[in-house]
Amino acid sequence: MKNTTQTLRSEILPVRYPMITTYTQHAHLLSILTHYECAHPWIFSNYIQLFINKDYKHHWGDFYFPLAYELRPSDGCKWISTQKIHRDTVTTKWDSVIHFIIENINANNYIHTMINYFYVPLSDRYHRLQLHHDIFVYGYDLDREILYVSDFFKNGVYSQAEISFADFNLAFNTNHLTTNHDYLREMVYLYKFNEQNQDNFSADTLVNSIRNYFTKRTPEYWEMFNYGGDRDHLDFGMQIYTTLFNYVKETAEHKAMLDIRPFHLLYDHKKIMTLRFKYLYDHRHLNQLNQEHIDEFTAIELKAKILVNVAMKYNLTRDTRISKNLQTLITNIENEESIFLERWLNQVGIQ
Repeated sequence: MKNTTQTLRSEILPVRYPMITTYTQHAHLLSILTHYECAHPWIFSNYIQLFINKDYKHHWGDFYFPLAYELRPSDGCKWISTQKIHRDTVTTKWDSVIHFIIENINANNYIHTMINYFYVPLSDRYHRLQLHHDIFVYGYDLDREILYVSDFFKNGVYSQAEISFADFNLAFNTNHLTTNHDYLREMVYLYKFNEQNQDNFSADTLVNSIRNYFTKRTPEYWEMFNYGGDRDHLDFGMQIYTTLFNYVKETAEHKAMLDIRPFHLLYDHKKIMTLRFKYLYDHRHLNQLNQEHIDEFTAIELKAKILVNVAMKYNLTRDTRISKNLQTLITNIENEESIFLERWLNQVGIQ
């Protein structure tokens, strides 16, 4: 697999800005799936359940998928064919990671890999922080000698950008595994969209998943995939509000910084819930859904977005009054969502 003659001068695989962006394992995957409307039923049938560690200071929360922790949502999505290649294989079998990327882009494979952002000029960590992060590559241009990439490059905002061959090559090859944990386990992931897949969409199953989120039920298969050891330390579904409230209160007592990610997770959840309701309404999947429902949940989504902004404001000031506002806002959003879902689920009536 040494350097071969390229017939294409540039190639960009189709992507769209993802529906949700809290973590790269979702944002990278949804960059592909959001582009394909045929995959939207899979998206809206998932990204419903949440889990969060009660001790958020030392752990985290996320969307729940019925998979072992070592696997990622892409492993459970039939719209995506995934290959995993060890980094050593890439560096041994190809002249450079750039040749590897070009060859795979030409074969319609998106690339997901860890690189050192100390050497990535478009990142706010450039020449400031030795930190590996997972970047998503979806195209190249030989004449300009650039790759088209996506990630959280600046200010925690997911974005699409360009990086030179030289910078990417350096960032891929330098000091790997010396700065932080490699959660890709030294693998390079290749994703190819599976156009042959067909989903059997079920509105009833989707509604029952929302009901399980609302009733804070432990997700199906949790004990099987997670060995049951940490169940007592976790909150599921709408219990996330309790954890966030306690996290804000404890953080304010110590005048510490808030991790913005769980607030963004909550906002992403409301955002995709609104999109889910719009999808169900537009495709006439549920008679018990109308524009008023969508408008009502859109208002909840807006308050969740405000919550993120208030949390960011608190980090700038460490003002106790802002922390109190955060706690009040969390309680208000929880109450409004609870009232909405209880009323709507009773109207739908599916068990």
